Amino acid sequence: MPPVLNTKLDIMLFTGGILVSFPEGIHMSGGNLQDQELQKKIDTFFGYYFDMFREKAMKTKIALATFSLGRPNNFYFAIDRRQMHFIFSSDFAGGIYEVIYMDLREQKGEAFPIQEVATFFRSQKGFSNWQGFSISTDVLGKIDDEIKKEAQGLAQERVQKELNELIKQSQPLFISVEQIGKFLQSAGEDDFTQILLVPLLRHIGFNTAEAKGHRDKSLEFGQDIQRMKLQIPTGHYLYFSAQVKKGNIGSSSAKEKLAENINHILNQTAAQLEWEMPDIENNSVSKPDHVLLIVSGDITESAKQYIFKHDLFKRKRVLLWEKETIIRLCQEKGLPEQVQKIILEYNTKQPEKK
Repeated sequence: MPPVLNTKLDIMLFTGGILVSFPEGIHMSGGNLQDQELQKKIDTFFGYYFDMFREKAMKTKIALATFSLGRPNNFYFAIDRRQMHFIFSSDFAGGIYEVIYMDLREQKGEAFPIQEVATFFRSQKGFSNWQGFSISTDVLGKIDDEIKKEAQGLAQERVQKELNELIKQSQPLFISVEQIGKFLQSAGEDDFTQILLVPLLRHIGFNTAEAKGHRDKSLEFGQDIQRMKLQIPTGHYLYFSAQVKKGNIGSSSAKEKLAENINHILNQTAAQLEWEMPDIENNSVSKPDHVLLIVSGDITESAKQYIFKHDLFKRKRVLLWEKETIIRLCQEKGLPEQVQKIILEYNTKQPEKK
C-alpha cells in the first residue's frame, strides 16, 4: 500500500560524516532537513500525490501492485535551490519502508539533475532500479489548495502514462496462433531470437535480455541470449542465459547420433554455467543460475529422455522451452503490439508453401 507521507513518519536519515563526494557534484554530510516547515510542505505535496495516485490506479480495475507506487517502495527526497526531486525504488523494499530527506541547497551547485541525485542515492543504498520526477520548488511556496491541485494533476498524469504503457506492453494477442507457428517454422535463428524471444523474455519479467550474434566468436558454446536477470521479491536477482536452436532436437533416427547431439548441446550448457556475466548496474559479475534451452520446433520424447537423465536437468540448471511453450506464453502473457505487427509483416514476406 503506497504510504501517505506526513510529519508523524518515523524517518531514517543519513547521519555522520561525509559518505561520498562527486567532483563538483553532491557532497554528503548529514542529510536531514532542518527546515521543518519545508519538510511539512513536502509531506503535504506527496500526501496529496499518493492519495490521488492510489485512487486513480484503483479505478482502472487493474491490480494495484501493477503500478509503480502500488507495491512496496523506499522513498528518497532531495531539494536543491531550484527543484524538489522525488525518487523511489522497490529494490529491497518490504515491511517498514525507508524515507530519506536530503537538503542540497548549501551545495556548490545551483541545481542537480535527478539522474545525478539518483546515482548518489544508489551508491549509498545499493538499489539498481528507480523511478522519479522533479518539480519546481516554487510549487512548495504556494497555498495549500494550489499545492493539492498541482500534486493531484501530476498523479493523474502519471497513472495514465503507466496505464498506457501497460496496455501497449501487455497487448493480448491479436494475431493468430497459426501466425506465431508460421513464424517459428520459417524464421532463422537470429530472427527468431531478436524479433520474438528477446521481446518475449523482457515482456514476461526479465529485467534485461541481450541477443548475442553468431558473429561473436569469443563465445564458442552458443550463448545466444545473455545477461538475463530476474528480480525476486527479496530484491535479489537470479541470472539466466539461453541457448537458441532452430528446428527440432532429436529428429535423428540413429540412436548414436541422437546421443552425440544431446551431449554436445549439454556440454555447451555446462560451459555457459561457468561464464561470468557482467552486471553493469550492480557493478558485479555473476554466473548464470539457470540456462534456458530454447528451440523453435519440438524436443522429441527420445531426446527428452536423454536430457532428463542428465545431472544438469536433475539439478534444475537447464530448463526447456520448445514451440508449445513459446506459443503458450504468448497466449497467456500477450506480446507487445509492435512485435505482433513485425511477425505479421515477416510472415507476409515468406513464400507460400505449395
